[in-house]
Amino acid sequence: MKVLLVVAIIVSLLAGCGAKAPQTTSYLLTPVPIKASASYKTAEPIIMLAPVGMDNLLGSKGIVYQTSPTEAVVAQQHLWAESISAQLSNRLLVGLRQGQTRYWLVPGTPLMNTPAVATLLVNFQQFNGNYQGYAVVTGEWSLLDGQGALLKSQPFSINEPLDSRGYTALVNALSKATDRLITELSRELSGMVIVNNHQQ
Repeated sequence: MKVLLVVAIIVSLLAGCGAKAPQTTSYLLTPVPIKASASYKTAEPIIMLAPVGMDNLLGSKGIVYQTSPTEAVVAQQHLWAESISAQLSNRLLVGLRQGQTRYWLVPGTPLMNTPAVATLLVNFQQFNGNYQGYAVVTGEWSLLDGQGALLKSQPFSINEPLDSRGYTALVNALSKATDRLITELSRELSGMVIVNNHQQ
């Protein structure tokens, strides 16, 4: 009897060791549509795009999904392939270079020597799926002049419906919502006159 019990325990342990771990899937935002070749022109004023800010929950590796008006979960098997903050920063940079021609956007990094230039700050408060079938993108953008004075600040709120169920559809919808934000920002920048380096 004891022998049978030991054998059963060993078989159970071996079966447990052989069990497969839950499969994880990693996602990237969809590629940025290339409309035209954007290049810097010497006389083009520069705006520095600061690294995108994300609220605490959004900075996690897992994709965030809101399950009720007051609850949200972070997926454990559906993850961002690379930092979503970095993905958004890159998407905004490329999109804003293509979406307007008045200013040239540069990434805000320690290696960039861009004294007294305007700075664009974008902070995301929501970047997640929603139980009502939407991708929700909300936050606020602010534009500072070369001396750090606030020129304009405006909230944004975008709901993009999902084409189907699942995380792939959610990532596609989040990408589309981000592109709608880029269109709004491009329109705003095109209508603004910013002083850089004390020049009009």
